[in-house]
Amino acid sequence: MKIILMISLFFVIALIQCSSNDTKEKINKVGNVTGQAVGELVSGISSGVKKAFDVKIDLPKSLTDKGIRLGKTSVSSDSTGNDNLLTVYIIFNNDFKGELTAKAFDNKGLEMGRVKLNIEGKKDEAKYFDFHFDKRTKIDFDSKLTIE
Repeated sequence: MKIILMISLFFVIALIQCSSNDTKEKINKVGNVTGQAVGELVSGISSGVKKAFDVKIDLPKSLTDKGIRLGKTSVSSDSTGNDNLLTVYIIFNNDFKGELTAKAFDNKGLEMGRVKLNIEGKKDEAKYFDFHFDKRTKIDFDSKLTIE
């Protein structure tokens, strides 16, 4: 406790010794540096979150052999606020018509959601498809996703 009082007293004496303009200038400088640091922190956190939520989906060889390839994928929330909407950009290297099943697994490998979707595409087409999981399915950054 004595140390805290002595440090506080030292800062009070130091502030008294400075002119008021000098003190304002130093305070503004500290505020500027702090603002820049906070801005960098927010930017770093933002890019870290984006990296953490990159969606990786396992696609079996049987579908790639049929000409299905995945482009951009993302997970977003629906009107309930849960991250349970998987959007997949599917590229058709061959004509395809059939049912695809998206499955979501938690970080322990337990299945927590399954959605079937009929899709159709002609060779050299590409389209976005939404796999809307049950509202109780919450896809996290450590979830595993597959399309079969």
